[in-house]
Formats: sequence, structure tokens, C-alpha cells
Amino acid sequence: MRGDRLRTAGRWSATAVGTAFVTAVATAEWLSRRASRQYLDPGAPAASPGGSEAVVVLGFPARHDGTTHPLQRWRCRIAVRSLNPDRAGILVFTGGPVRRDRPEAEVMARYTSAVLGVPESRIVTETKAESTWQNIEYSAPLIEHADRIKIASDPMHAARARRYLLLQRPDLAARLAPAADYRFGERWWLKVPTAAHELAAIARRRAGAVAMGVLARRTSRQPPPVVRHSGFREQ
Repeated sequence: MRGDRLRTAGRWSATAVGTAFVTAVATAEWLSRRASRQYLDPGAPAASPGGSEAVVVLGFPARHDGTTHPLQRWRCRIAVRSLNPDRAGILVFTGGPVRRDRPEAEVMARYTSAVLGVPESRIVTETKAESTWQNIEYSAPLIEHADRIKIASDPMHAARARRYLLLQRPDLAARLAPAADYRFGERWWLKVPTAAHELAAIARRRAGAVAMGVLARRTSRQPPPVVRHSGFREQ
């Protein structure tokens, strides 16, 4: 009897783990698909041939031995397939030496040129940024000339970067176009952790906004200071 109960418990446990796994993958897939459309103007006219474009490629740390991380390679491939063959375009790799000796942008640019075959003449690197906010801030001067702008990264991270561009440079955000960052089932093993990371970032941002709102309301309820004849204020 005890053996039967243990086998039944084991089957239930395996089923629960399998269900959790499938749910995580499906949720990450849905979130990634939704994110690929966020902060883009649905009413923008379709791209016409000609003109120029810039694809901003967000950095990520390389492996400890200096080789490219799988997430870096994914972002590079997204960037390359996002280039419109009918336009004069450049790839702007952004990322400093965060947690590594060599800048992220240089590692990813080297991979894109040597492995993916993009000419160096179409590659620009920005090697000072240490955060996504700085990725956008430091890349902005390098993309001001472009008629259309795309941001290449895993879909949820790219959506956050588009939001930052909207906050920092709404004039450039008006030129945003969708990157080819979402494909069903692609790199699902990377979509799950990146989606979890971005959900945590969203939760922190919302918690901070709530805390600031509470603080603002408490401050507004404080009585005005009483001015004494001596010139001192009593709070």
C-alpha cells in the first residue's frame, strides 16, 4: 500500500512539474509576442523602399572566456534579419565592459561580422553604456540621421528599450519600426528567463511608482509651516 501511495505521489509530482513547465513556456511565448508590438504606432504608414534605417542592438555580457553568449548570438541574428534590404541601414551595437573586460558591443559586432557576414562598413559600436537606459541615451546621437529606427533584442527587453526611447527622445521614437524579434517557438529556453527578468523589472517599476505616489500624498497632507515672528519656521 505504501509503495502504491509513493508511486501515485510521484506521478502527481511529475504531472505538476510538467504542467508548470508547459505553462512557463506558453506564458513566455505569449508575453514575447505581445511585447514585440508594444510602443509602436499601429497607424504608422507602411515602409516604402529607399531611405535609411538604423537598428540598435542591445548588449549582453559575453561568457567568461570572451566567447559570445547564446543570448548575444540571438540578439545579433534578430538584428541582421531586421535590416531592410531596400534601405541603406546600419547596425548600432551598444554595450560597455559590464562584468567583463571587453565591451559587449565589440564582442557582438565581431560575431555579426565574422559569422553572420555583415560588412564592417555597416556596423557602428557604442562602448560606454552600462544599462538599457544608457544603451538608448548613448545610441541616440548615432541614429538621428535614420528615417526609420528599430531596436533588436529579445522581445520584452526590446519593448522596454522602445519605452525608454519614447521617454528620452520622443522625436526619434516617432520613427520606430518593428524589428524581426519574434518568431514562434524560437529560443524558447531563452524566452523563459528573459521574460521572467523583464516581469521582475516591471514589478519593481510599478512598486516604485506606488511608493512615490504614497509619499506624495502623505507630503501633500502635511499642514503648512507656521511662521513665527522670530523668522524661524516650526514644522
